[in-house]
Amino acid sequence: MNRWQIKPVTVQDKAAVITLFNQVFAPQTMSEALWHWKYDQGLGFAAWRGEEMIAHYGGILREIRYFGETKLAVQITDVMVLSTERAIFTKQGAFFQVTSAFLEQHIGYKATTWVGYGFPSHRHVKLAQRLGLYAPVGEVVELRWQSMQGKPHLWTRIRHLQSNQLKIQKIVDKLWKNMYLSLSNSLVSVRDLQYVQHRYFSHPHHSYELLLLTHRFTTQALAIVVIVREQEQCKVMDFIGDIRHIPEAIRQMQRIAGYWGLKSVSLWISKGFINYFPPAEQRTLDIFIPHNIWSPCFPSEQIQDKWWLMAGDTDFL
Repeated sequence: MNRWQIKPVTVQDKAAVITLFNQVFAPQTMSEALWHWKYDQGLGFAAWRGEEMIAHYGGILREIRYFGETKLAVQITDVMVLSTERAIFTKQGAFFQVTSAFLEQHIGYKATTWVGYGFPSHRHVKLAQRLGLYAPVGEVVELRWQSMQGKPHLWTRIRHLQSNQLKIQKIVDKLWKNMYLSLSNSLVSVRDLQYVQHRYFSHPHHSYELLLLTHRFTTQALAIVVIVREQEQCKVMDFIGDIRHIPEAIRQMQRIAGYWGLKSVSLWISKGFINYFPPAEQRTLDIFIPHNIWSPCFPSEQIQDKWWLMAGDTDFL
């Protein structure tokens, strides 16, 4: 007889999810506003022992471009097991039970979504691989450049993009189209206006700055760069635009970071795409990209090093 009851998470389970999160990830906390931001359109499975939630495996629905095709994906979030149950990492354990239930229901050929992705550590991926749940198909690394002092660039300029600008939808949607066309041989999550508004303008706790890169003389929009300023760093969360404009965007960010008195510009990117960026200091993050191998799905080799993922694709930054 199973020690736990495994069932889908519903809105009535909000308090239990928040309680488990605050126990597992302390001193981090989850507010009700953050739960709604994540899970109003989310998915999840949980293991219960009586009235207590002891394990959770969640996900956020995301539309993606899969080698140019529109597909529905799920971003894995808040994989958590109560500390008293973590020693039982077998096929009888709570982690396996909630993960396998989620994969069977929500990822694969006959499931809710076509593919899933997330940001687990190497240890987590190795555990899941040993249990036959998922395998790594890429790695996320950090790139860093020193800021620069310099005059404005001759051919491009960069300025803040405000959320209430009348032309913002036209700008964002055009740049997103340019981006997915330039990544037609990859997997990339949709970055249209609806997503930008939810991810960056509506986050309950974090504030982000959106910068627009344009051609100085034609005023043509080339890219949007989403950033946060943290201590002495300018952290790039996201890039929206044709990826051939990345080098110019980074050079502009180095210049403007220097103007702001910041020491460096950094970003996260999946390792398969680092060649699109200028030479940089590279740091490993112990973050890997998982692929479902438990339920019927296409083979992991098909998307090895094909996911375009940045810090903005996470739910925790």
